[in-house]
Amino acid sequence: MKARSRAGTPIARLTAQISTILAIASCGGGSTQIDPRFVTVHNTMAAMGLVQSGEISQGSLSEGAETTIRMPMRAGDCYTVVALAQEGVRDLDVVVRDASGNELGRDRTQDPQAAAQVCPPYAGEFEVVVRMVRGSGTWIASAWSGGARPAGDFPGGEEPGAIVSRPPHGGPGTCEEPYPITAGTAARGDTTSGDSVITGTCLGGGNAPEHVYSFTLDQRSMVSAVMNSVFDGSLYLLGACGESRSEIACNDDAPSTSRSEIGATLEPGLYFLVVDGFGTAAGEYEVTLTTTAMQSVAEMCGGATTLSPGQPVAGTTAARADYFQGTCAGQTRSGDQVYAIDVAQRSRMRVRMQSTYDGALHVRRDCADASTEIACNDDFRDTRHSLITATVDPGRYYVFADGYATGATGDYSLMAELAPATGTGAASDTCASPGAHVAGQDLIADTFTAADDLAGSCGGQGAPDVVYRLDVRSRTRIRARFLDQEFAPVVYLQSACGTQTSELFCVDGSAGAPIDQTVQPGTYFLVVDGQNADAFGSAQISLQLDDLGALDQSCRSAPQIRPGRQITGDTTGSTDRFQATCAGNAQSPDLVYRLQLRRRQRVRISSEQTDFDGAIYVRSDCIDANTEVACNDDAGDNRHSMIEVVLDPGNYFVFVDGYATGNQGRFTLDVDLSAP
Repeated sequence: MKARSRAGTPIARLTAQISTILAIASCGGGSTQIDPRFVTVHNTMAAMGLVQSGEISQGSLSEGAETTIRMPMRAGDCYTVVALAQEGVRDLDVVVRDASGNELGRDRTQDPQAAAQVCPPYAGEFEVVVRMVRGSGTWIASAWSGGARPAGDFPGGEEPGAIVSRPPHGGPGTCEEPYPITAGTAARGDTTSGDSVITGTCLGGGNAPEHVYSFTLDQRSMVSAVMNSVFDGSLYLLGACGESRSEIACNDDAPSTSRSEIGATLEPGLYFLVVDGFGTAAGEYEVTLTTTAMQSVAEMCGGATTLSPGQPVAGTTAARADYFQGTCAGQTRSGDQVYAIDVAQRSRMRVRMQSTYDGALHVRRDCADASTEIACNDDFRDTRHSLITATVDPGRYYVFADGYATGATGDYSLMAELAPATGTGAASDTCASPGAHVAGQDLIADTFTAADDLAGSCGGQGAPDVVYRLDVRSRTRIRARFLDQEFAPVVYLQSACGTQTSELFCVDGSAGAPIDQTVQPGTYFLVVDGQNADAFGSAQISLQLDDLGALDQSCRSAPQIRPGRQITGDTTGSTDRFQATCAGNAQSPDLVYRLQLRRRQRVRISSEQTDFDGAIYVRSDCIDANTEVACNDDAGDNRHSMIEVVLDPGNYFVFVDGYATGNQGRFTLDVDLSAP
């Protein structure tokens, strides 16, 4: 078939644009202008987002003569071939053909420059014919790729992805004559003598020869294929042979370069299994196809295992078919398991899943009806955990243990919990029975069964909450930070529990910012609440109460720095008393030193940490973080820190700390002074 070139089509417009570029570039004439013109075209193509993909070819032709350039092209890409002739040539032509001689594109102008655009339907080696129509002389040619397939301008009028010409060789093991493969019977072969026509998306290109097999399903089935090879092989599955857009699954290595495995759930029909290689790899292989007829969705729903609230279950999706799809996680097109849970009254529901693979959870009201999905979650914390929380009406619900996209299967455990929508009461639920804070320990809160007793000025209305009592005996700095949470929280501090007018602060805990408040001696109540009625679950909160009197004493007793003398120390055994603007807020154990300057000086402070990721910072007021004048985490690597700053006369405090949390150990500290 021949590619049409119609005035006004995208191909015609692009060709005209290139011709204009070439005509402008050709001004000045002369054979010595061929190279500059080529550079002009190359720069223009690059500006259009195209990449040079063909080698530069050149030669000399007499009038009426032609030459053929063989050029590899990939399926799915569009190529623009450009040829330039020297001054004096009146008409140069370019034609692109496949190896069978079918014309895919040609230049339609009568100029000393030619351009043609083609979008190959399959990968392979194509012929670019350069013909000297009128005149004689030298020529130069190359190709650029990257342009999208022009909508509405397909060779022969076919839609995108249709094969516009037959593969170049054909014969057994090709799309024209695929080998048959029978489920359960190993097929053996050697791809060395195969065609190199198509490729899979997991290969990223390449020109390795392949063998094509076909099989037919007469009912919905779970299909898997495993190949062992003596070369770096790959497997992919197509719904239409030679059409890359019909690819269903592709695998290169599982887990090594000599083994590939794919699996998919397929409807009845004809399919093509392709044995291929990475790059140009080829050789002997053995491939086995397995098919398992699937039950109907109604049968799967009828056999759903009943979940008992609060009782964990374990299972696997390995070797399971893809019956159900969720709206998240790439539509969860992996093997799945279905469970049922009965809800007697309007309730809060929480479902947690932990998996050995990239798992996903989704919940429906009607097992067979995807439109009744009430929630879908792919990743909670990481790809190995999923979480769903929701408030649901009475009835039966279906919980699906699933996986991300295609092929994510493995072992999992899950547990579903139910609690009345109004709560049943939880530990630390009310002002009358607040929880206690143990110094040095994180708060572990869970509002899942709590009632809605309190609200803050920034939220909490209608959401369950828990409260903690803090008894403060001296002027104290209260610091809190959410380390982990299952819901969108708010946190607020009140001096009179339940009285919003006594509120000292109210913040959105999901924002991640630390909470920092200085309070006078007294009793306070820290409330962990939700942003709305469906915001409930567990949370881990770092809560630290710093006696400012004790901090002030630490600052007053800080060792004096003697510039020029090295200090050795160890932060192990200290606590996190001070924080910084760098180094992940430097929330690790720290030590503080005092520096006195009698005149304006350039101060160079350097530290070396033996076995931890350290940080140093300087303040003019030991307790007030707002007086920080410099902070450094890493100087070259995470075992060194360095500050160089000009300071006015006065007292300063130098802190040796650690990156984020948990970094502590031995260090040396050097302070040197010089004229500013």
